[in-house]
Amino acid sequence: MKILQINKFHFINGGTARYYIELSSLLKRYNHTVAFFSMKDRRSYETIWSKYFINNISYEDVSFVDVVGKFLHMIYSLEAKNKISQLLDHFKPDIAHLHSIYHHISPSIILELKKRNIPIVQTIHDYHLISPCRGLFHDGKICEISKPDKYYKTILHQCIKRSFFASAAEAIEKYIHLFLGWERNYIDYFIAPSRFMKNKLVEYGIDKDKIIHLPLFIDYHKYKAIYAKGEYILYFGRLSYEKGLNYLSKALNLLPKIKLKIVGRGQQEEELRKRNKKLENKNVQLVGFKDGVELKRIIVNSRFSILPSVWYENFPNCILESFVSGKAVVASNIGGIPESIKDGYNGYLFKPGDVENLVEKINKLWNNPSLCRKMGRNAREYVEKNFGPQEHYQKLMGIYKKAIEKHK
Repeated sequence: MKILQINKFHFINGGTARYYIELSSLLKRYNHTVAFFSMKDRRSYETIWSKYFINNISYEDVSFVDVVGKFLHMIYSLEAKNKISQLLDHFKPDIAHLHSIYHHISPSIILELKKRNIPIVQTIHDYHLISPCRGLFHDGKICEISKPDKYYKTILHQCIKRSFFASAAEAIEKYIHLFLGWERNYIDYFIAPSRFMKNKLVEYGIDKDKIIHLPLFIDYHKYKAIYAKGEYILYFGRLSYEKGLNYLSKALNLLPKIKLKIVGRGQQEEELRKRNKKLENKNVQLVGFKDGVELKRIIVNSRFSILPSVWYENFPNCILESFVSGKAVVASNIGGIPESIKDGYNGYLFKPGDVENLVEKINKLWNNPSLCRKMGRNAREYVEKNFGPQEHYQKLMGIYKKAIEKHK
């Protein structure tokens, strides 16, 4: 099968890009031919398809001169349309698999795929399909003020970057795409990694018959599990407000004898350093962004992982990475998290934002190394049984074939 994989980044900078890259490797392993469409970036992995990539565009610190051009690019990118047209002339895929394309690539490519009668599926990694606020999170809490399709409320609430202008731009973008129907009507099937995501999409008006639940996967053959007693607990992921790291800092202030390593980068990094210094959290270490072998080493040498999120997590890859390394996870009982963490079996769930409850669960696991090891073994076994690459591949092939059948 010839498969076109599309994502705005062609390097690992988060969970979405990681899945896009690792899924492509999995498909190649089963002898499928995979082409890529993305955005140029000095960090992009080398590929023969990069000659078709669009120029890099950033929406950070947009100048007044750039405003109109970048807004129009969000709606329809002529460059993306022309570049993907050239790629399709050469590659002629059996199916296109979209991941995150909004703003940078734009739905203009969907129109070109549709014109050529190419089946399209899209894995939904966040909530941008249904809201200008892609995390459904604003001002430190869950925000669903625009439900359903009342995007103007996002402007009044200044949900995007606490800015009237940024919120207006994204709200107008959503109204235009809702009117044109490209995002919702031209995709054959939406793939929801969590049941929570599937239910949320239906709640916001997406046709339930077009949504298929398929969890992410992890290739456990590439990970070694270590059940030894680690000397620290671990958070790894994006450093941003919705991840609940402020609550984690407060919890560790009450647990001075327990060491915490924080791995990652993001908008909250400097604030976290200042916060931990103010709280005199000498037991908290921010180690920056790590990946590959170095990240695996940090995970396997920990005692267990923490995920204190206060937003609707979809299907966090960090849970699978912890499980496959033989580590239990203490996490917030929110969004799609409870679909992989079974309380008391492979980790503990706590009430989001509840520092006392978080401290209780950390103590419970930290002070019982034998229980921690048992949960770690359960976690590894659970991953192998439920989130392996072969099962994921077979189910995805079923979705692909179902989409292709619609175009015959």
